[in-house]
Amino acid sequence: MATLKTSIALSREELSVAKKAAEAQGLSLSAFLSSLVREHAAQEARFEAMDHYLQRFAPRFRLSERARAAVEAEWSAPLKPIRPKRRRAA
Repeated sequence: MATLKTSIALSREELSVAKKAAEAQGLSLSAFLSSLVREHAAQEARFEAMDHYLQRFAPRFRLSERARAAVEAEWSAPLKPIRPKRRRAA
């Protein structure tokens, strides 16, 4: 896969946290951030699939307002970062 170089702006604290997390995972900062982006995209795809499923099949089921509100709150909550899988040491 071809890579492109770009610049991003992070606070000192955010950059420090990212570097420490990458090091803990045995990854470069670029590899760590790339894995987070891929995981985020995969999570978004799962949410889209779930939404599509519910739109297709949920009309058969009646959710209480409380249950519907709970589902909507869960889906609209900010995504939590997903830690990438740790590489095995050679």
